[in-house]
Amino acid sequence: MLGKFDSYRDSALHFLCSQEWGNESFGDVSTYGVYIWRISNTWEDVKPANKEFESVIEDWEEWAGLAEAHTSYGLRQSLVGHFMVSENEQGLVTVKQYALESELIRHFNQMQEHFNTWSIQTEMTNEGESY
Repeated sequence: MLGKFDSYRDSALHFLCSQEWGNESFGDVSTYGVYIWRISNTWEDVKPANKEFESVIEDWEEWAGLAEAHTSYGLRQSLVGHFMVSENEQGLVTVKQYALESELIRHFNQMQEHFNTWSIQTEMTNEGESY
């Protein structure tokens, strides 16, 4: 399963985002070739006592074909932080971690603005218009 991911952390973050665990997202892989999520987790979000997270992580283990050992403290701790997760049209996933949530939000908003402008221009060009 790690073929499209750099690590189990990246695989788990992508799965969490695909299960709508992420804060915000935009894009369209089939039309525009990219989908991007913004996700911030605290220890409270991922600790073993969080039943909602337990349910999602069990689904991830099944999807990834992993033994329960991968939901160890180390993996859970690696999910704490602020991340931008992107998937391209080839299915490759990239994860970037940010020190501050404000940095993540700023960069995410810039990318979303760029994407929205680009997608509007692309749609208008495809309809024979240009601006």
